[in-house]
Amino acid sequence: MQQHRLTLAVAAVAAATLLGACGTDPSTDRSADDGAGTTPTGTSSTTPATGLTTANLLTDDDTVYSDGADWFRTDAAEGDGQSVFNPCARESLQGTGATSVVRADFELRNSAADAPDTAGDYLIQVVGEYDDEAAATKAWSTVNGWLEECSTLPDDLPDYRALQTRKVDVDGADAVITDSHFGPVPKEADPTGDAAYIMETGVLRQGNRVVVLTSVIIGQDYDFLDEDGGTPVNRMLPKAAARL
Repeated sequence: MQQHRLTLAVAAVAAATLLGACGTDPSTDRSADDGAGTTPTGTSSTTPATGLTTANLLTDDDTVYSDGADWFRTDAAEGDGQSVFNPCARESLQGTGATSVVRADFELRNSAADAPDTAGDYLIQVVGEYDDEAAATKAWSTVNGWLEECSTLPDDLPDYRALQTRKVDVDGADAVITDSHFGPVPKEADPTGDAAYIMETGVLRQGNRVVVLTSVIIGQDYDFLDEDGGTPVNRMLPKAAARL
């Protein structure tokens, strides 16, 4: 049994500031070699209908976090959005060949009325549709490659570590999650210097569509019970696939 515990930090760091500082110059993009845990196990025979809409995105009913907090959607729209979808992204999904993209942004809120507000924690989902399964598989591998090195973080966030990449069982799909963290967190958000940006990124391909689900929280621990379904992104990926 693997037990995980999360310590939520009340941070004064805006997610938009962090995402806006990350580089997304398409000229720096390169397709990474498939690493351990990021090689497709096979091609899916599932080919979704053409035409993405915001109905293909997760809703508040789909998202999960913990008993004391949950994700709430703040925006859903067509297109890649004005900020990068992941701090490690070198370009948008459209830059990887997607012909259609939809995006949803979520914020974390504590459930108890007397609980402190959270800030700096965010969840972003992007879904891209490609010409065919081969193009989607290439994009899936490319995004996973970005997460291995994360060369796009700004100079004031030098401490990036990809801890592990693990496969997730989702019917009819290739899905992996990369657990990572980076920092340092600004002193105004973390006076003790003990916290980090804890990032969990799920990358899923089903047919000719790719989902990237990025969760970033500021804290010290990010631990959840496997017997309860595992981490939040692990629990949300099957729901994301069902909406394709």
